[in-house]
Amino acid sequence: MENTRSFFLIIILTVYNIMADMTFAQTYSTVVLRVIDQGNGFNDIRFKGEFSNWAVVEGYDDGLNGDTIAYDGVWTIVLDSLIGPSSYEWGAIDTDNGNGTVCDACDGSDGWGTWLLDIIGEPNQEFSIGDDGQISGSTSITIPSQGGEVTKTVLFSVDMTEWLDEEDATGLKVFSVSRGDQMQVRGGFNAWSCDDLANCRMTRTPGTNIFTLATSITGFPDTEMEYKYYLELDSLSIEILNDQYGELYDGIGWEDSPQFGGGNRKFMLGPEDGTGLVDLGIEGYYDLPAGGIIPDGQNITVSFTSNMEDALSQGFNPDEDTVYVSIQDRWLTYLQGLGDGYKAIASENVDGTYSVNLSFVGPFPWHMLYTWGYYDTSIGTYIQEGGGFLFGRSRARYQHANEDNNCEWGDYIFPIDYWQFEPPLFVEEYNPELICISLDIDKDITIDSFVLKNNYPNPFNPYTKIEYFLPVAIDVELIIYDMLGNVIKHLVRERKTVGYQSVIWDSKNSRGLTVSTGVYLYSIKAGNFSQTRKMVLLK
Repeated sequence: MENTRSFFLIIILTVYNIMADMTFAQTYSTVVLRVIDQGNGFNDIRFKGEFSNWAVVEGYDDGLNGDTIAYDGVWTIVLDSLIGPSSYEWGAIDTDNGNGTVCDACDGSDGWGTWLLDIIGEPNQEFSIGDDGQISGSTSITIPSQGGEVTKTVLFSVDMTEWLDEEDATGLKVFSVSRGDQMQVRGGFNAWSCDDLANCRMTRTPGTNIFTLATSITGFPDTEMEYKYYLELDSLSIEILNDQYGELYDGIGWEDSPQFGGGNRKFMLGPEDGTGLVDLGIEGYYDLPAGGIIPDGQNITVSFTSNMEDALSQGFNPDEDTVYVSIQDRWLTYLQGLGDGYKAIASENVDGTYSVNLSFVGPFPWHMLYTWGYYDTSIGTYIQEGGGFLFGRSRARYQHANEDNNCEWGDYIFPIDYWQFEPPLFVEEYNPELICISLDIDKDITIDSFVLKNNYPNPFNPYTKIEYFLPVAIDVELIIYDMLGNVIKHLVRERKTVGYQSVIWDSKNSRGLTVSTGVYLYSIKAGNFSQTRKMVLLK
């Protein structure tokens, strides 16, 4: 069969398809990609994607090289002989790094440039080449006019109270100015590096634990700029930490902000307002406020529970796969000796949810960054929710001290999570004014249904607490069984009043003898309501 030549018009895309003999599976197509800069304010747009292994490729607005009209703000690239059938993700940058410099390689060695899709809040674009060489999907990006660039002084401030290793410090004690440690700001405006100390290193405000940096940044008023705080440890601090906790993780200085679910922080320069200043207010490394630390030496059990029903459609098999919770706060896993990327296996409850109780020893922060995952036995792979660099890459929740007990910290149960593979994951609202709250609120609320909660801790040794709610005063039976269905002990067999109820099991049977390690069931019956859950005794 002779080669045939076909023309397709897809939006503003012209495709010249050259197909080989139909007995071959591959096709070869020429694809034209465009960025339409409606404000004509970008000076050097380049394309990158899977077609180039994400290396930058020069775009043209010169009326040549596939471009139609010179200097009209429409930037063009012609990609010859792309192989199909296949799909290709792509995007584009302007070489302006946002800090007065431009990149050429734009691979981080001289900056990354400005990722144009961030300006319009869009993910990577994607086009596909079909079996017949036809192109579908997105082959153009339109950037609305951003107005002229503005230059402002941006004031970054970070409170390091709970990180300082100084006399009378009661926090995590990892950061020491006297040892030469530095606090830095790194982001798109300085190419995520600290090559220019004047543009990244923060200085301590005398008499405080606040570190600040005021730096001049140029960019479009409504473009989001990303950044993170970075703790640069001196070799002496690294040596001390290595001796005390083991080898320090690579890259541990990068923070993961709970406010952003572990993602990058963001700000905008905003329009000209006559001040020339953007004050971001006082933030915290890892958003850790003064007082947001469980005290030294205190043991706390934190309970996690997840409903994995939505994972079934992604291949999760509860009969053979293992569910786990993964702690994403690298300083927490390091200082607690858990290991980088720590995973804790969850146990299945009778209602199909999964729970795990983790014990931590103070000092450790009130926040918790984590994700759920499971090990897919059928393909031998860990499947974990979240990820990336944006908002909600991890779940973020906070423990709270008990206002009804002199603001003491105690064991804490997080609300139930629901499996969600793609970010953004759930991020609890950040409010350091609520470090200490009343934890008895749910015991006094009006309820209209029976509830049997997960016991905690679980696994346990030898005590565990079982909580339940009653919408009416009623006769209640709460019984412990072994996995063979044998009655171990009647914990409750009496009439109970409406509202919150709880009971402690001490791992003993009805004869007062301590039972052996294993899996046990606890079952409640109240009128027509009955429910059973699973718990694990570990010695």
